[in-house]
Amino acid sequence: MNPAPRVRRNDWSTLTVPALGDWRPELSVSVIIPAFNCQESLDLTLASLSRQTYPAELLEVVVVDDGSEPPITLPENRPTRTRLIRAADHSTGWGRANALHVGATQSTGAVLHWLDADMVAYPEHVEAQLRWHHQAPYAVTLGYKRFVDTRPGAPDWPTPAAVVEHWDAGTPQALFATTGEPHDYVERYIDRTDKLRAADHLAFTIHAGATAALSRELYEACGGLDTELRLGEDTELGYRLAQAGALFVPEPGAGSWHLGASHVMRAREQVQRYNRPFLADRMPYPRWLRKVGGTGWSVPLVDVRLTVGDGSLERIRTAVDAILGGDEPDLVLHLVGPWDRLDEGRRRVLADPELDLRLIAETYRGDPRVRLVTEAPADPFPAAWRLDVSTRHGLGPHAVGRLVELADREQVGLVELRASDAPDAPVTRLWRTAALGRARRLGVTADAPADLVTELHGSLRVPDRMIGVIDLDRVPQRQLAEGIRMIADPALGGTRWVPSAVEVAGVRSLAKATMVVGTLAGRKFSTRVRRRLSRPAPPAARPGDGAGPEDGQP
Repeated sequence: MNPAPRVRRNDWSTLTVPALGDWRPELSVSVIIPAFNCQESLDLTLASLSRQTYPAELLEVVVVDDGSEPPITLPENRPTRTRLIRAADHSTGWGRANALHVGATQSTGAVLHWLDADMVAYPEHVEAQLRWHHQAPYAVTLGYKRFVDTRPGAPDWPTPAAVVEHWDAGTPQALFATTGEPHDYVERYIDRTDKLRAADHLAFTIHAGATAALSRELYEACGGLDTELRLGEDTELGYRLAQAGALFVPEPGAGSWHLGASHVMRAREQVQRYNRPFLADRMPYPRWLRKVGGTGWSVPLVDVRLTVGDGSLERIRTAVDAILGGDEPDLVLHLVGPWDRLDEGRRRVLADPELDLRLIAETYRGDPRVRLVTEAPADPFPAAWRLDVSTRHGLGPHAVGRLVELADREQVGLVELRASDAPDAPVTRLWRTAALGRARRLGVTADAPADLVTELHGSLRVPDRMIGVIDLDRVPQRQLAEGIRMIADPALGGTRWVPSAVEVAGVRSLAKATMVVGTLAGRKFSTRVRRRLSRPAPPAARPGDGAGPEDGQP
């Protein structure tokens, strides 16, 4: 098998797919259809799938009855390899996400293709999407649909025979007299971002599960659907797919009819109100989700890693407190050290060879944002960022937030924070989880594949003075014990680190002589950082006010 192609960010235009009908598919695909009290529309969905151009021997359809009364039955017009399973036979859960997950686990295809039971898929629908999966195993394809306002029993409600007739005649667009309504905000966002080729880190928000496809390997790598969600599960899955390195590809050749309006169309405000708490806890993006509500979340924005080494209590405490006390609280901190060396056996308490290690452990043992680990997790997933902090760096109160802001503005996968006057000193690095995930999809398992992340997503090198960092190597132990703080310094245009014991009047001379470094704010910060970009990236389009998730998503 050829190695997977290296696609930069979401620019799928570097891939070439064959023309419809002019290639030989190899991958098996399972079309998963969750069904609940929808026999009439399901009959039309299956009729449309019975005339797909994708090879019948590679196509299976798994209908998952989620407790319908009366139970779902399979109609005459259906693909040859169609199975009906009952969700209750395989799970105690309920809802669309659970039904889809049951279907995924009980199916056999190399590719999973979600399709709702109120969708009527054009003959090329499956083939059009599967072309991409033959080219990039980490692709997530999105089909197109037109909404038609019809219900069972209405004069314009078609029969399965009519679907088959139009499909055989090659006129699926003529099934209804109307052209239908587009999926408005989704198609606007796709068009605004050059068909997603210039989309930024929020591209996942248009991942709509009514029609989408992904490889089984990618589905399992991201943990599968969250079966506890009742709405918004496709957006939440889209977020984790993005962190796992997914490439989102819209496929207009995968046309379909959507029978009736979506949940959002019918009750937008109620759906958004319901979804916000559930999605906010699981997704740090979009950032507005967490502007209200709790102060701690199951999935943090940033996973910080700091290795204790042989550092003293005062030094490590200064570095950790600077992070925890900053203005970006949406993080967890993995404090890496040989904690397993600590035991409760008899010892000379003040002469304990592990005294500093023991004191550090006791300082943070009860902090809910700190994890005492002997080895950092290999993958920050599903957090959006991994921040590897050098113990030489005491980060200013705005540093974490500004690093993330800078990386998102420039859409890079890596930001390196280097000492201004010591280029060979240890480096603090901010890694985009999505970029690390893409590297893993390509088979690179190194702990820090900086070159590949730069190739796939771009990178920046930023002098520490641009973010607000104190060089802890230059701070006497006595001053670390007393603590340090930030004060305003109009002469610098921002704020400065100073030891707590130093009087304000003496700040400037101390700064000039030793370690005090400013954090620049607003436009000065942005302008000066941009001048130091090592590998500038093309600007990425951003979703507008109209962009939002499908069926129960904000």
